[in-house]
Amino acid sequence: MGKNIDMAIMIQQLEWMARIILAGVCGGAIGYERESRKKTAGLRTHVIVAVSSALMIVLSKYGFEDVLGQYVRLDPSRIAAGTVTAIGFLGSGIIFSRNKNVSGVTTSAGIWATLGVGMAVGAGMYVIGIATTGIVVLVEIFIGRGGKLSHLMKQVYQIVVEYTLSGEEDNQVIAEIQRELEENYKCKIIKFQTRRKEQTIHVELLVRTAKGDELIGLAQIAEKYPEITRISL
Repeated sequence: MGKNIDMAIMIQQLEWMARIILAGVCGGAIGYERESRKKTAGLRTHVIVAVSSALMIVLSKYGFEDVLGQYVRLDPSRIAAGTVTAIGFLGSGIIFSRNKNVSGVTTSAGIWATLGVGMAVGAGMYVIGIATTGIVVLVEIFIGRGGKLSHLMKQVYQIVVEYTLSGEEDNQVIAEIQRELEENYKCKIIKFQTRRKEQTIHVELLVRTAKGDELIGLAQIAEKYPEITRISL
C-alpha cells in the first residue's frame, strides 16, 4: 500500500516537472525572438521567468496540501498574486528613456507575458499557455520595432536642430526641414518649439512617422545649409 502511495506521489511530481519544462520551452520561444534582435532580455531571462513562474504556481496550488485540515485554510492564489507584483521590478529595469524616445517597453511586456505563460502552463492550462506563446512571438516578429510589418507602425521621434543666424535664409532653414519631414518622410509634427540664444536658434520637433529609420537622411540638409551646426534624433 505504501509503495502505491509513493508511486502516485512520484507520478504527480513528474507531471508537475513536465509542466515546468514545458513552461521553459514556451518562455524560450519568446526569449529567442528577443535575443535574435539583440534586446536587453533574451533567451536565458525569459526561460528563467517562465520556469520560476510555473514553479510558483505549482507551489501555490499544491505545495501546502499536507498542512490543510479542519482548522487550516489557505488561499491557493496568494503566491501567484505575489509573483505578478514582483515581476514589475524586473520589467521596469528594462525600460530606458533617452531624448524622449522610450525603448524596452515591448521586451518588458514580453517578460510580463512570459510570466503569464509560465503560470498558465504550471496550472495545467497547456492550450492557453502554448497559444499565448504563439501570439506573443508573432506580435514581436511582425509588428514589433524592426518587425516585418513595422513599416506600418508609426512611432514618435524627437528631432533637435541648431543653426546660427546668417541673414535672409534664417527662416528658409527651418521651412526646408519642415517640408522635408512632411513630404519625404510623411511625418506629422506634434510639437514645434524654438529658442534663441544670442546668434543660435535651437529648434525641437516631436514627429510621428513610420519611417523613423530613414530620418538619418536629414543630415543631407546640413550639407546644403552650412549655418546648421547640429541635427540629432
